[in-house]
Amino acid sequence: MKTAGIIAEYNPFHLGHQYQINYAREIAGADYIIIAMSGDYVQRGAPALLPKHIRAEMALGGGADLVLELPAAVSTASAEAFARGGVELLDSLNVVDFLCFGSESGEIEPIRQMAQILTEEPKDYQEKLRDFLKQGMSFPEARSRALLSVLSRKTRPEADLNEVNRNANVPFTPASPDLYSQKQQPGIRQAELQQLETFLASPNNILGIEYCKALLKLQSEIRPVTLLRGGNGYHETELSSNQTPSASAVRKYITEITEQEPSFDSLEEELLPYLGKASAGLLASSVKAGGFVTEGQLNLLLHYCLLTAIREDTLTEYQDMSDALARRISNTINQYQDFRQYASLLKTREITQTRIQRALLHVVLRIKAAPAPVGYARVLGFRKNAAPLLSAIKKNGAVPLITKAADAPGLLTGTALQAFNETVFASNIYESLLSSRTHNNFRHEYQKPVVIL
Repeated sequence: MKTAGIIAEYNPFHLGHQYQINYAREIAGADYIIIAMSGDYVQRGAPALLPKHIRAEMALGGGADLVLELPAAVSTASAEAFARGGVELLDSLNVVDFLCFGSESGEIEPIRQMAQILTEEPKDYQEKLRDFLKQGMSFPEARSRALLSVLSRKTRPEADLNEVNRNANVPFTPASPDLYSQKQQPGIRQAELQQLETFLASPNNILGIEYCKALLKLQSEIRPVTLLRGGNGYHETELSSNQTPSASAVRKYITEITEQEPSFDSLEEELLPYLGKASAGLLASSVKAGGFVTEGQLNLLLHYCLLTAIREDTLTEYQDMSDALARRISNTINQYQDFRQYASLLKTREITQTRIQRALLHVVLRIKAAPAPVGYARVLGFRKNAAPLLSAIKKNGAVPLITKAADAPGLLTGTALQAFNETVFASNIYESLLSSRTHNNFRHEYQKPVVIL
């Protein structure tokens, strides 16, 4: 039995995600596919467009066999902590053979090289990182420049970044060389440094590096494989014909059409070329029923939480909230209008807007501690024919497999229980936002059943 793991948000699930699942099964040869998916909030610091159980159903309809929930502290964390949490969860199951992820590179070797440098943190890298941070750069920018500086010293005319996984369509088989048994590649040509700058500015490449770092640090037996991310760019905000969409473009489209208050009669048909049949139907029906959440619904709640934290002098207790950002919030709170406007107002060269949004969201969700190792596997949904996979996890897994949320307090202790309770609280806030839009009765997290297809 060969099992693939995928770490995802599916915000929402679209044809690019469908292609990745097909790749893992048909080309990489997976018998089963496990998704470690963000719950009701996502890594950019905002609520997911659709509830997690709807998105889990989309994934199952797209070919996944099992969908597990990432705790709220992981799904709303930095790229490094998000990747680490997802890898920890998959590794703890003791059934996953390889991790499949998309990248703008489509090649594993440059991702591996950079992950090794960032894991080992050689002295010259540390020195350059400190120098760039002192110059006032944000941490992501300083890290990228330090990494480029180290790589530039390893130049060799005949060196080639593309020796491994040159073609994204090369099958991934058990006979493929293990990522970590390969020798360190000799370096990178000077002419390739400009390409590396672009490489390090690409969000999926960055996540790929973080996945490989996490695998290295865990000394995991899970092997990474990447495929070329096609279609529109990650941040593309317009839907294009004959192009795999970005999730950002789908969300923008939904936001725009709902503001116009149309009848939605043809919405499923309009979404079909971008999402596929199962996802298009679920998204269209959710939109028609008002069953979606936007960051704008946090506007008043966030303002209240910030005012309370300022009064109680507790801002710096929240995850991602630096002293500098807390001071900036205290000094500008009278200029607050809404979530998006305020995050933009707070942005500086040293503090990225994504980190600001995460910090603001953590104030609302009361997330204070950095993500601890994921100590449980909470099932959101599975396919009936995945019974052998579930049995293997129950037999071999190092963490409890939770299929009924109400059972968790009796199965978990310590940081695992704390993370679960924190996630339940966050999901109940999401449900409150959702029920206020749909005018349906509030449903506590314990009342939501697992999705079974």
